[in-house]
Amino acid sequence: MRTIIPADEDGVAVCELTRAEGVEMFGRRCQESLGISGEEFLRRYDAGEYDCGRGGCAKAHHLIMLIPFARP
Repeated sequence: MRTIIPADEDGVAVCELTRAEGVEMFGRRCQESLGISGEEFLRRYDAGEYDCGRGGCAKAHHLIMLIPFARP
């Protein structure tokens, strides 16, 4: 992980993750939120199990936004 913008007065910094760090972070978030691996989440997402159009992705919405960390 590389800091791009140092912490400001509120302690907020911007960091750049490597591909491996992004995949690891995504997997950790999936485990914490749904109790499944990142790979399992992506499989279910690709199968259409999280239908945001009909409100079926409340628990997964934040994970869906993190998918770019797990896929190139």
